Amino acid sequence: MDIIYKKWIRNWYAKLKGEDILLVIPYSVKWDRDFYEKMLKIWEKLRIKINKKEKKQIISNEWILLFWERIPTESILQIRTERQLNNFFKKELYDYVNPLLQIYANKLWFHDIPVTIRKVKTKWGSCTHDNRIMFNLNLVHLSTKLIQYVIIHEACHLREKNHGEKFWSLVEKYCPNYKSSRKELKNQLLI
Repeated sequence: MDIIYKKWIRNWYAKLKGEDILLVIPYSVKWDRDFYEKMLKIWEKLRIKINKKEKKQIISNEWILLFWERIPTESILQIRTERQLNNFFKKELYDYVNPLLQIYANKLWFHDIPVTIRKVKTKWGSCTHDNRIMFNLNLVHLSTKLIQYVIIHEACHLREKNHGEKFWSLVEKYCPNYKSSRKELKNQLLI
């Protein structure tokens, strides 16, 4: 367990550092023994939760993981830098998600929805109040079934901006097995 104490924060948080958990804690509680014991219990719960997740390596010297399949690196010889690799992933994901998103958006009476692809840590996708949809670049490493669930989920946010009952019934209309896909998505850990 790694712990970092920071002076200018009020609340603690945990983040993944490789396969280990990093706890960032306010400096003001550094000597609080009760708080430390509480953090140990939380760390243990997080460690158990992470160990249950399905870990999937996304890059090796011989292959890259693209849509849940290992693609030999020699098939993409033009890629030499991390930036080129991210651009390659971004284009592949955009070419996959954009047409599908527009199909579902049209079914919901929305047209020409702007799509962006970004590398973020905490969410697979998001929909803004003005109907702009963002997808996490790491989706490119998942199965198409899970990507389609995220596309449907975000498309349904065009109509319903919350996670209420109407939203979930709309998701179920287009993705009847959404509960299993949602559970599977929560169990993904890309390393």
